[in-house]
Order: sequence, then C-alpha cells, then structure tokens
Amino acid sequence: MKLKQNKILTAIVGSYPKPKYVFKKSGRKLLDSVGLDFYAAEKNSDKKTFKKLLDKASINAIKDQNSANIDFITDGEERRGHYVLHILKGLKGINFKKLSTIEIRGGTYKRVVPTIVDQIKYGSPIVVKEFLFTKKHAKNIAKIGLPGPSTVIDCVADEFYNGNQEKLAFDYANAIRNEVKALIDVGCKVIQFDDPVLLRYPKKAKDWGLKALQACFKGLENKAYFIVHICCGYPNKPLEKKGISYKANSNYYKDILNWLSKSTLDAVSIEGAQSNLDLSSLSSIGKKTVMLGVLDVGNNKVESVSSLVNRGKDALKYIKKEQLILGPDCGMLELTRFSAKKKLANLAKVAKILNGGEN
Repeated sequence: MKLKQNKILTAIVGSYPKPKYVFKKSGRKLLDSVGLDFYAAEKNSDKKTFKKLLDKASINAIKDQNSANIDFITDGEERRGHYVLHILKGLKGINFKKLSTIEIRGGTYKRVVPTIVDQIKYGSPIVVKEFLFTKKHAKNIAKIGLPGPSTVIDCVADEFYNGNQEKLAFDYANAIRNEVKALIDVGCKVIQFDDPVLLRYPKKAKDWGLKALQACFKGLENKAYFIVHICCGYPNKPLEKKGISYKANSNYYKDILNWLSKSTLDAVSIEGAQSNLDLSSLSSIGKKTVMLGVLDVGNNKVESVSSLVNRGKDALKYIKKEQLILGPDCGMLELTRFSAKKKLANLAKVAKILNGGEN
C-alpha cells in the first residue's frame, strides 16, 4: 500500500559516517577513491570478520536514527564503498577488473571506474538482504537507496554502447526494475533513487533522463513510495580552498521540480542548506512532496533548533506540511558520528515543533 503522509516527516538521505574500525580512510578521501579502498579492505579481510564489522556499523547508524526518532531510516549505507558502484557490482555487463580513468561531474573530477563491456542486465537480488537487515532493526520506516540512470552513466566507462547514453540509461532502468520489484516483494515501502547528475544536464533530463528514471519502477508506481534525490554534489573543502567551482547550479531546481511535479515519482529530495536555496522554488513541485535539505553535511557545526524551525516555516509558505520531509542536504559521510547524531536529534525536534508539538 502506498505511504500516506499527513504531517512533516524526517529522513536521512543515504550515507552515514563510516567508522575507522572498518577501514582507515573515511569522508572525502573515501569518496575520492570511488569505493575502491573499501573493496580492497573487503578483499584483504576475513569475510566473516568483515561482515561482522559492517553489521556493527549498520546497527550503530540505525540506532542513532532510532534514538533521534527519524521517520525514514537507512543502514547508513555502511556496506557500500560507493553508493553507485555497490549496486552495479550486482549487475551483468560491467567489468570491475577492467578499470578506466574518466572525467565525471561535468569534468570536475577524474576517477578510476569500472567499464561497461556488454549489455547491462539483471542477475539476482543485490540489496534485498541489506533492506531486511535495516527493517529488522529500524524503529520506524526502513528506506533503501538505488542509483538513478543519469548518475550511473557518469560513474562508468563505456565500451559497449558507443556513446548512446539514452540506450544505456534505459537498459539500466530495465535491469534495476527487477531489483525494485524484489524489494517490494519483501515488504519495502520506500525506495529512493539517487540521481544527482540529473541536475547537471537539464536538457538531457528533459529529453530522456526523467523518462529513464521513471522506467526504473514502471508498473510498480502504486506498490511503494518513490523518491529521487537530486543534489548539487558532495561538499569538497579542498576544491573550495582552491576556488574551484564543482557544484551543479541550484538554479536548475525550479525547472526540475516543475518537471517532477508531472512525473510518477512521489517526492524529490533536494539541497537547501549549504546553498541557502531560495525556497520559493518549492512551489514548483505542485502536489508532490519535497524532501528538503536543511542540514549542512559539509560542516560539523550542529544547526540550532530555532534556526531549523525558521527554515521549516519558510518552506511552509510554499508547500503544505503533508508535502514536506526534512533531512540533510545529502549523505552524511563527511561528518563525524557525534555531529551527525546531534544534527538528526535536532531535526526530529524541529519536525515535532512544526507539527504542533512541544516548543
């Protein structure tokens, strides 16, 4: 049954801080390795021991969200070296031993990535067990994340599709739809597609990007609540210090919200904190829901309850309570666990206040 919202809810976007007892690198350094350091640690460790460490990290991430009383809970993506590649490792047609260096995010970064060598196809369930683990330990609603087609394209080298990104996108969508169905079959009610690259190329988004995204759950629209997360990019302090521009243009949000208002998606997750987004753009979402980022994931300073309440009130000038979910800008990977936990606790307090609870 489709989720029905009647008040302001709270959510974590996806990732949570990764503990050093799993691997040495964390935060930005782990992001820059595109998960390859994670996979190296996994390969060089005893499988049972490594699994126990990942279980421990996941449980701690879930406990922190339970403690804060967050509504939509993830496992912190603690088992994922990279939020995209973790899923792609479970699909056919992608060679993780054949690595290539490509430019991603509009040429902002160079990354070593796996290579598409054949048509992308589905094999067997990828994150069903991870979802069931989260559901078992979550106090509220368990949410799972999958990468969106446009972002998948930006994270792989292509030696099969000859640059036909639209064909690649729809082949991925057709494959991952099987995973969506498998998740729904075991009781998953909320599925989020992480597709930040959709924001970087508005023309592609309009021509085929949103269509490919919707193809990921075509025919399953009434079986679960579908969210898309579209951010401007993880915070990158080293680039900021050099004065290098790396964020997507948040001015695109108004157009993308308008397109999404006519889509089969239920909600769109956007950044609003670090960019100090003009919240008047929220009115473009029509009757859909906005998961608004009000927590800065690039700064360990914990936002005050009063400042977050004011931000929430500003959002409510343009959308109704039942259209608002409060969350962080993006994944919380670059924060300390202490900071992340405090931020989430304040987030839940704010939702309670705005919903008419305690002051």
